[in-house]
Amino acid sequence: MRKYLLLIISLLAIALLIVSQIVWVRQLMIRDKERFETELEQTLQNVVTFSLSKGISGCLDRMSFEMKPADPSQIPPGTIIRGSFDTKEYQSDKNLGSFLVGAFAEELLQDNKIPLEPIDSLFRKEFIYYPEIADYSMSLLKGDSVMRELHANGEAYTVLRDDNAGVTVNIPLGETGTYRYRAHVMFKPSVYMQRLRSAATLSAIAVVLISLLVLYQLMQLKKRSEALEMHQKAVTGIVHDLKSPLAYVYTMLGIFEKNESLAAKKNMLHTAKTRVNYLSDKIGVLLTAVKNENNVLQIDPAAYPFSRRCNEIIQELAVVYANKKIDCSIEPETEVMIQADPVYFDGCIRNLLDNAVKYSGENPGVGITAETTKGKAILTFSDNGKGMEEKERKKVFREFYCSDTRSSVKNHGIGLAFVRQVVNAHNGKITLKSSPGKGSTFTIILPQ
Repeated sequence: MRKYLLLIISLLAIALLIVSQIVWVRQLMIRDKERFETELEQTLQNVVTFSLSKGISGCLDRMSFEMKPADPSQIPPGTIIRGSFDTKEYQSDKNLGSFLVGAFAEELLQDNKIPLEPIDSLFRKEFIYYPEIADYSMSLLKGDSVMRELHANGEAYTVLRDDNAGVTVNIPLGETGTYRYRAHVMFKPSVYMQRLRSAATLSAIAVVLISLLVLYQLMQLKKRSEALEMHQKAVTGIVHDLKSPLAYVYTMLGIFEKNESLAAKKNMLHTAKTRVNYLSDKIGVLLTAVKNENNVLQIDPAAYPFSRRCNEIIQELAVVYANKKIDCSIEPETEVMIQADPVYFDGCIRNLLDNAVKYSGENPGVGITAETTKGKAILTFSDNGKGMEEKERKKVFREFYCSDTRSSVKNHGIGLAFVRQVVNAHNGKITLKSSPGKGSTFTIILPQ
């Protein structure tokens, strides 16, 4: 299940990203439509009013009205005077212009003498978003009956049959509520919205490509995980197979020790047998560690004679690197006891000291210090080797990183990664100070 958890989370994140983009574009489209509707209604209101005024102004010679001023004696002091207009059919307290338009428009509408062409012409000129219109129709209605009708083009009649599509604007005419102007407009997306849709499409394509890339990376990680698992099984098998030849070597060394008469050689054979037995025990620990599903080292801290173990490991390295003259100093000279896992911390020290000797030329100088204070053990390992540049220091603890592939010294990039893993398992930390040509100093701090 854990293998697919990251995949599921990634797919959910991608789905949320796509949905959020769809919602964002939809909201912008709604706002664009609202902007269009507001501007359309205001423009048509102005155009229709102006057209009615122009129509009325051409018919004033046959229209009459009488203005009677109010009697001042009938007006109480301080009263705000408002205009009042009335006819046989209705009355209004609007301004005079609106009253006249409403009153005289009613007469023109009764005679069906208000044409739609002037309104359409003004609309085409005045509406700033006219290029965004696909089709539209205009009509004058008396109740639900159509008095006059105008279509933008031949297709408009068919397209505009659906009243739920597009935008519909209704403007009352006259003062009785009998007549109204109606416009039905179908608009196309604005240039801005077209660009927005293009950008959204490109974003969607980018999301799909990123999704495919993520899926590809996840598949590659899965393959790598399976390869590492196979590698781990292979290593486990190889390590396990080492136990048989080691048991044979241990037995043969015991026979040679028993038959050896010289005390010096007998002691050497005994030491060799002890080291083989120690190696066999470590193989057992390794086999236990690789079986751990969480890949976490299970440490068992105990009293660890740090100074003595450093001395013993240096003596072993002196045999391994017989062609080098190792100069090693350990301070303080007295034994320093710390709390650490004997098996794993042995491997940690051996790696650090082996590197110090391996990369320090023919005359390695190794300095080891140990100090226990304030509940901490501070251990340092210094050498006089070639040192490292800053970019190397940042990578040196990575698994399988080799600092110099051109070097004749064999390096698999595992040692220092293992050292850090052991230190972390002890809840400690390890630091490195190094400069080219000035050697390196590793410092381990362990809680005690």
